Amino acid sequence: MKITAVTLGCKQNQYETSCIMDDFLSRGWEKTDFSSEADVYLINTCTVTNRTDFKSRNAIRKALKMKELYPQAKVVVTGCYTQRNEEDVRKLGNIDLVIDNNKKNLIYKAVTEDFVPEFQDIIQAIEYSEHSTGNMPDRSRAFIKIQDGCNFFCAYCAVAWARGPSRSRQRENILAQVQQLVTQGFREFVISGINLGLYGYDQEGDYHLENLLADMDEIKGVEKIRISSLEPQLFNESVLQQIARSKKICPHFHIPLQTGSDVLLHSMGRHYTIADFKEILHKILQIMPDAALGLDVITGLPGETDAIFTETYRFLQELPIAYLHVFPFSRRPGTKAWSMPQQINGTIIKARVDKLLQLSLTKKDLYMNRLIKDNIILSGSVENRQDGYYTLLSDHYVRAYFEVGNSAAGDLVKGRSVGVFRDGVLLEMCL
Repeated sequence: MKITAVTLGCKQNQYETSCIMDDFLSRGWEKTDFSSEADVYLINTCTVTNRTDFKSRNAIRKALKMKELYPQAKVVVTGCYTQRNEEDVRKLGNIDLVIDNNKKNLIYKAVTEDFVPEFQDIIQAIEYSEHSTGNMPDRSRAFIKIQDGCNFFCAYCAVAWARGPSRSRQRENILAQVQQLVTQGFREFVISGINLGLYGYDQEGDYHLENLLADMDEIKGVEKIRISSLEPQLFNESVLQQIARSKKICPHFHIPLQTGSDVLLHSMGRHYTIADFKEILHKILQIMPDAALGLDVITGLPGETDAIFTETYRFLQELPIAYLHVFPFSRRPGTKAWSMPQQINGTIIKARVDKLLQLSLTKKDLYMNRLIKDNIILSGSVENRQDGYYTLLSDHYVRAYFEVGNSAAGDLVKGRSVGVFRDGVLLEMCL
């Protein structure tokens, strides 16, 4: 029996697809290419932008064409686009199973036992859907999902509507998975979720993100902990104190700013001001002075006048950051921003995106040169060898290369950055 999968969008989807595939592969199924004959074609969809909606529909259509060639095959569709557009998905063709976002752990059972789970409104979900994997092939670091959903419902965002309210995974299951992956040879772990800082607040007791990080810190074999993304207002004192105590948390923090205008922060339902944001970055850098700070920024939000964009741009220029992830605003049906006045023309949005991307390149160059100038030691897990050089994504979120030695994927190495090289820096290895 053979299964193939297409995953659209975020690392959460990638992780969940890995868990689904592990259910099948651990029971003797084979993984095959999406363009080849298979018994199951799985599509894990995304709805973060109009573009990912399009890609999701396109992937479903391709799977249905494969089913025409191999009528015995089952087409299984899940994910955020599916959650928000169930009826539209079903109208695309002869899809065998349409699975909601909180029942991905039932896909193996649904395929093999002719069991059809009821498709439910994700807003009604109250418990985390436990799904794990101890098998992460082709990865040098392990991803650990600890939480799903979001309670914020920001005006521009469809994710909360597609993922439901925040639901936290039981700590015993998280720590057991980490232990299992340590035995598989993983040393570097990425903590992920839809809104990490909400971890534990939906459960009884007083166990939150900082407590989980502390417990992971104590596990022998865990040597690097990456925090994937954290909302600015959720960098509370307890989290900051744990970051300060830990010797394993990487000096890289990805923080969604979205806009550098208090007017837009308020209209988009964000829960901080630009002054608050600047203070949060200051606190982080007090703990880790050479930390890489990366920001999410959306341009083209409704009401983003030329003056407001200039305000955001100047604010970003002044911040001690390492890079930007820049997104053009994409109107999502059902969100507050969909019907807001003062929608911005697409040509203007593109020009603003280009300007912010150029600023990001400037910030990245300045940060890499600072690492070189200050002789900062970088470390991380070796990924592979490219054109004579080993490469890794360093703990400072800078791509790093080194030439000497005999390393294998997953090996933890460290070195001093001695010069700009390709899209990152060249390392002089430390013993």
